[in-house]
Amino acid sequence: MSIITIKCSSAYSRTSAIFNKIIGEGTINWPALALARFLLSFIVVAAHILEFTDTPSPFAWLNRFGGFNAILGFLLISGLSIGKSIQQNPQGYHRRRAQRVYPVYLASIALQYIVLQEGFGWKLLLVLLANIFFLNQVVTDTSYVGPAWTLALEVWLYALAPLFLRLSFKVLLALTLASFGSYLAYTCARTLVQAPYYAGVSYGLNLVFLSFIWVAGFMLALFEKKQKKISFLIAALLFTHWASTFAIQLAYRVKNNQLSTANIREDLTNFTMEAICLGLVYYVVVANRRIPPFSAVTKRAVNLLGNISYPLYLSHFTVLILCRNLAIHHWALLAVSCLVVAALIYWIFDFYSKKRVA
Repeated sequence: MSIITIKCSSAYSRTSAIFNKIIGEGTINWPALALARFLLSFIVVAAHILEFTDTPSPFAWLNRFGGFNAILGFLLISGLSIGKSIQQNPQGYHRRRAQRVYPVYLASIALQYIVLQEGFGWKLLLVLLANIFFLNQVVTDTSYVGPAWTLALEVWLYALAPLFLRLSFKVLLALTLASFGSYLAYTCARTLVQAPYYAGVSYGLNLVFLSFIWVAGFMLALFEKKQKKISFLIAALLFTHWASTFAIQLAYRVKNNQLSTANIREDLTNFTMEAICLGLVYYVVVANRRIPPFSAVTKRAVNLLGNISYPLYLSHFTVLILCRNLAIHHWALLAVSCLVVAALIYWIFDFYSKKRVA
């Protein structure tokens, strides 16, 4: 056996031991995932609040975690959750998903219509129908409720989940890598030819560009015997995403002669915060079973936050528009308004989550 082979084998053994320690054993800590969903949702909210206020706020630092990184975290957690759900109880899967998605989504559409005060006509009717049936980002390049572009992506992945359940590990791995390759290519295109951000992509292409991280989470739920490989895969996906955006930003600075100390410090701060965000996402998903259990009181609190995260994510931008119309500009009042409306939508419309928690 050659020295190179021995070294590679030793490196693999060390890596395998590291991932064994990371993964842990036991049942999934669902309250930890619920808390993560809320925090990721609030990162997106904080980023949008900055667009509606001139008041200095701590949200400027929270925004450095990166709203898109938070979305990737959502998708990873969603893939894991759906994988466990459909595996444990395939009967009535689509009904359960519809019960979870539609009440809050329809309430968010109604709130958007009320706030925008649009005149009703055939054009708006067609737009609403397209959005209700999740054809937004397919037949249009925007969503009626702005943040719902990610929901449309998730719903199509929900619909494909029974098919994914029948596929082998190798096929799902190939789909993940193909999607990630297209994501990297589109990331470059966004810089080179000013291709639109994902909220402005049509023809259902987000399903191609962004399904990689959801499918990786789905695989983590399905293949218990391949946890180390999938954990390494998720780490590689998140790191390559981070490294590619860092490289693009660095190339931009070099091309435009912007390598000043201030710019370098700003970029390093931002990308360090983004790395922390992605690292926490990775830990809460992959090392989830190592997170200590919550007390009964804390568990109820974080489960509530997790359930509020869905209406918070969907409704917050509409609430911010309403606050602007009412001349409310302070960051704290904007945040409280978003949280209060999200809580109300949850208590009034989210029948499935309340039943599930009970």
